[in-house]
Amino acid sequence: MASSIPWTQIKAISFDVYGTLLDWENGIAQTARSTALGPYLPQSHKELMLAIEIYDLPVQKEFPTLPQSDIIAEGLRRYARDLKVVENGHLTQDQVEQACKDYGSRISEYPAFPDTVAAMQRLGKHYKLVPLSNIDHKSFDKARATTLKGVEFDAVYTAEDIGSFKPDLNNFHYLLEHVKEDFGVEKSELVHMAQSLLHDHRPIKDIGMQSVWVDRKGFMGGEANEQEEFGYQLKVDSIEELADIVDEAFKKG
Repeated sequence: MASSIPWTQIKAISFDVYGTLLDWENGIAQTARSTALGPYLPQSHKELMLAIEIYDLPVQKEFPTLPQSDIIAEGLRRYARDLKVVENGHLTQDQVEQACKDYGSRISEYPAFPDTVAAMQRLGKHYKLVPLSNIDHKSFDKARATTLKGVEFDAVYTAEDIGSFKPDLNNFHYLLEHVKEDFGVEKSELVHMAQSLLHDHRPIKDIGMQSVWVDRKGFMGGEANEQEEFGYQLKVDSIEELADIVDEAFKKG
């Protein structure tokens, strides 16, 4: 699809991390299935992803200041309760608690998508790079030193700083206020890129920001309908594709 974004006039790109740069869904699936709860989870990847999301979202709303690692651990704990793994004698409560703890603690180990590091380095030649993430700083710092090594971020804004989780509009107001304070970047000079239609593109549309949907073909974050519903200006299948578009725009001047 054609883009109306004036790439040579943009000064910063903000973005989601887990789901866009890092493979959130496969990270969740692999770590959840590696715990003692693994045999009792759905075999279907889609079914597992949608179930995890159903349990995580209410926890974020109930505990907006908890680290994301604790949020997903509590989500899995509630899921295990409804699966009745203790009640049916499959696991002890201690085993469930250990499984949830292990699952939450490994959030920083989720792999990067293959295109992420090189493409982000290319974008960083043109723009300030500013993550707006639901992750906590401790987990994100570990990911920056491992799976995201080589990508330089100019600022990092997280739910831990803001006190709420996306899709809360407060997170995007925080983003706009701070890129202006930190870099002098106006809303018209900022583009947000993200995979999640629910967590990112719907609130972005509400506050009138420019955005790029990076369609990672996942099941979490809402299903794609008409572009008008979410308001993104451009759809790409990878960050590499976006970097190609940006490089070409700068070649043309």
